[in-house]
Amino acid sequence: MDRNLTGRKIRTHRRAAGLTQGQLASRIGISPSYLNLIEANKRSIADGLLERIAAGLGIARIELDDTSEWRIVDAINELVADPELGGSADHSQTVADFVGRYPQWADLLLRLHRAYVDRNQAVLALADRLSRDPFLGESVHRILTNGTALRSASEILEKDDDLSEAQRRRFLAIVAADSERLSTAARSLAEFFDNADMRVRSGTAMENVDTFIFESHNHFAGLEQAAEGFLRESARSGISHRAQVEMLVGKYEDVIAQPAGGIPEAARSRRFRVLKAMSASLAGDTVSALVQASPWLGSEAARALANSALQAYFAAAVLMPYEPFLEAAERWRYDLDALSSGFDVSYEQAAHRLATLRRPGAEGVHFAFMRSDPSGYVTKRLSLQRLPLPRYSNACPLWVIYSAFQNAGATARAYGALPSGDRFLFFARAVEKGPQAVTFPRHLLSIMLACPDSEAGRVVYSDGIDQANPQTTVPVGTTCRLCPRQNCGHRQEEALVL
Repeated sequence: MDRNLTGRKIRTHRRAAGLTQGQLASRIGISPSYLNLIEANKRSIADGLLERIAAGLGIARIELDDTSEWRIVDAINELVADPELGGSADHSQTVADFVGRYPQWADLLLRLHRAYVDRNQAVLALADRLSRDPFLGESVHRILTNGTALRSASEILEKDDDLSEAQRRRFLAIVAADSERLSTAARSLAEFFDNADMRVRSGTAMENVDTFIFESHNHFAGLEQAAEGFLRESARSGISHRAQVEMLVGKYEDVIAQPAGGIPEAARSRRFRVLKAMSASLAGDTVSALVQASPWLGSEAARALANSALQAYFAAAVLMPYEPFLEAAERWRYDLDALSSGFDVSYEQAAHRLATLRRPGAEGVHFAFMRSDPSGYVTKRLSLQRLPLPRYSNACPLWVIYSAFQNAGATARAYGALPSGDRFLFFARAVEKGPQAVTFPRHLLSIMLACPDSEAGRVVYSDGIDQANPQTTVPVGTTCRLCPRQNCGHRQEEALVL
């Protein structure tokens, strides 16, 4: 499948500007035939040429990026793969064409599908509660009982003219008491159905936070600046960065409970947790502004998760300042062991920090980040434009994130080629998260990074793998349902998009 929507976007903007291909080609200094090939996605576009095209169209360069559109394409492909919709035809190119031409309509389609799933899940949840919850049966019984008593007393008052004044007052008191009990039961039932726990969302809080981070390219300049400003202020004493951090942690470590044990990873975890806890006072305004400004964080749960993620981002930026960390990453060729030792952070913290090096004009290698437990449950993901990470199921079983569990502590690595033709360097390591009691199994998590093969030469984990040899490249997919490789011996589910 063609993985470039930029040509379609150029055509759309050119037509909106009322320009012919010849007019735009003249402005940017290329032939109309070459521009036609670009718009048809038959020629790649270098960054310099893309800048000239944007200038010729009178728009910002970022408006020709197709990152957001590919997020929508991948989401619609997952929608098509939904077993309840029964899709099985080849929609991949059709979806790309649709999103390229009408991105707003495509986004609307996704919103409608989420609303549809929301309603279905809410109905199923309510049906389950109605059939199983004893509170409902008891509430309905109380309403019927109180309603019957109220009706009986009312009928006596209405039809019996021989009641004494004392009897009338007694029945009026019964009516008032039963009315109050009926009202109480009805209010309880209404509150039950209005409970937030009854509202089921297909767009989960975590999914909304993933989208928020993806749309921000996993880089938050305001938090980077806040961390750098804080470190500059602390550096006036003339001490080293590591000494600054230790002094800071020693001053504020009473803000959180301390874990047992004195192993290095526990100390690194403690340091990170202290800095994260401090972020509320050191960068709270910046975090709040980012959360409040995002259209993706519409629920309290999503905002709480986003707050936690941004606080962790700030802590990482203090432990691994952007420019020194990027310089060290380039010098050590993104060697995670060297980086974790040099900045006294955990392997996972260093890996996650590499995925945030997206400052315009000072970018590092572009990495996707993924974390999984041994069951295949993905606990954290940061996608790349051309490498969508699965949201609703396990990833391709051939990804090294899973083979890393076979030899915990060692790095598994391989080149992988997607059906689209895009190639990536994957490398992963299973790390242990703290000591466990003797009756429990080891708590392992696999940490994986992936970068485009065009940048793999800058990464030490590509050494010794013959990139030009097709036999060293593993044919992989994203998930089985979206992978067309029918002869794969690792397939777990039938493909729905062929």
